[in-house]
Amino acid sequence: MPVKLKYPWMGIAIPCFLISFIAYTAHYFILLNFLSIGKQIWFEISVTMIWISYYLAIYTNPGKPGSNYIPPSNQWKNYCKKCNAYKPERTHHCKTCQQCVLMMDHHCPWTMNCVGYKNFPHFLRFLFWVIVTTTYLLYFLISRIVFLWKSRNLPSYLFNKSEIIFLTITTPMDGFVLLTISLLFIRCTVNQLLSGRTQIETWENERLESLFYLRRLKPQLISNLWEFHPELKTPDNEAKAEKIVSKRIRFDLLVSFPYDLGLINNITTVLGSPVTWLWFYGEPSGDGMLFKKNEYSLFEEDSILEDQILSLPWPPDGGKHGFNIENSSTNSIETSTKDGEHVIRKRSPVSKLLESRTQWYNDWGENLEDFGVDIDVE
Repeated sequence: MPVKLKYPWMGIAIPCFLISFIAYTAHYFILLNFLSIGKQIWFEISVTMIWISYYLAIYTNPGKPGSNYIPPSNQWKNYCKKCNAYKPERTHHCKTCQQCVLMMDHHCPWTMNCVGYKNFPHFLRFLFWVIVTTTYLLYFLISRIVFLWKSRNLPSYLFNKSEIIFLTITTPMDGFVLLTISLLFIRCTVNQLLSGRTQIETWENERLESLFYLRRLKPQLISNLWEFHPELKTPDNEAKAEKIVSKRIRFDLLVSFPYDLGLINNITTVLGSPVTWLWFYGEPSGDGMLFKKNEYSLFEEDSILEDQILSLPWPPDGGKHGFNIENSSTNSIETSTKDGEHVIRKRSPVSKLLESRTQWYNDWGENLEDFGVDIDVE
């Protein structure tokens, strides 16, 4: 679950303190005692890369839509009443940054900035260089601890007490930073690079799956298909739609994430050319308002109804529709008439799910607001 700080400036102060303390105390009190000059230079270069990428992640605007943007006919028309403009696909309004953010991933408290289309490469490079530097440092710290342990029977005046003190403090701190940043890096790479999704879109996909298994999604998908393509609403297709709603069918046969283009294309979409992946100012080449889509998102008039549903824009339910389910501590009563008889039956409540999209929580305990999205304009 995302971290919320009482004082936002601490989101910058804490990482700066950790970087400075771990890097420079380790270098001055430990590495200087045994490491070669070349390896010390490489360590400081790596630390400098952390500072540069962190600075760029903080001060680079994540990207905002152009004022004259008009949604194409095959996309949802989402108007931001705070920016007084339409939001392009994959765009959300950040409550903290007070702007619409292109391909918004989340608002990061540790950069006091959104992670979006324009600065995602800087954010990922920051995580990468933290992992490289802390791994490099941890190797030498553990090597030094092993050496001192093997030399523990030698006279104590041969060893620097300050080195032992800072080894005791710096080693667990370095390991903790490596672990936490690695987990965040893995989450970002799995979402964005392997699946092509932002963290918000991963959350959205989980929400849709919940709707699907509650049998609430399929009717909405059919309704949205008629909305986009009213010419398809024929008696024959309506009969086919009823069969789709009533029969068992896999989630991925009706819902496809349109921006998953495969590993290589996903990487170049968010990081740009491979030549610039580790370059300070490397960024994507597009404008962040229009994105390539996979073949499942292409609408074809002669295709089967399931494939036409797959072509709906993301999110396919429109993203504004509630669950419309009971949420109480007691069983709800459902009444119906069958064969002329009045039937009464109990239904078990679904306590985890709330009625509104803006209130829905995933298994991590996250809702849209936790990612920084201004739910008032969603």
